Amino acid sequence: MASLNRGLIWSVLPSLPVDFTSVNKAVKWLQAAGKGYHYQTMWHDVSSAFQSFRKKPLQEAFGVDEYLPQKLFVEKDWKRPETYYYRGDAYFRDPSTDDVFLRSYSVYADTSLTDRELSEQIYSIEEERVEEYGAGWKFSHFESMERSHKWGAPRSQGYGLAEI
Repeated sequence: MASLNRGLIWSVLPSLPVDFTSVNKAVKWLQAAGKGYHYQTMWHDVSSAFQSFRKKPLQEAFGVDEYLPQKLFVEKDWKRPETYYYRGDAYFRDPSTDDVFLRSYSVYADTSLTDRELSEQIYSIEEERVEEYGAGWKFSHFESMERSHKWGAPRSQGYGLAEI
């Protein structure tokens, strides 16, 4: 039952910062409505939604070659060992028609990356797969939509890439 409640709450997370003034008020409301699960896990989930709401405009102000300061990353929980998580869209363009299509990506990394560095990582993978889209399609760039840091994670080096 708890996983059902967590999935339900994840569907309303983006609206909670609009409707409530604090994480604690949102968590108490969810618990009173019978939608609660493990308190600390729910608090982390709701807190991440509040951070995303507040930090997204600040994150978007950074250029493709700029590293995001640690305080602007959203803190989240995940089970993978990497410290950083980036979610965004990879853009592809057909030069002959100027058609564009997007593919969503999740990128897990042990170091902070700029959008340009993320684009280079994705390009190296997509270069081998471009035949899937047909002749002429070229990878253009990657735009991150969410940049997160793992709660309490140590810093190390390396990266990992996963397509959604």
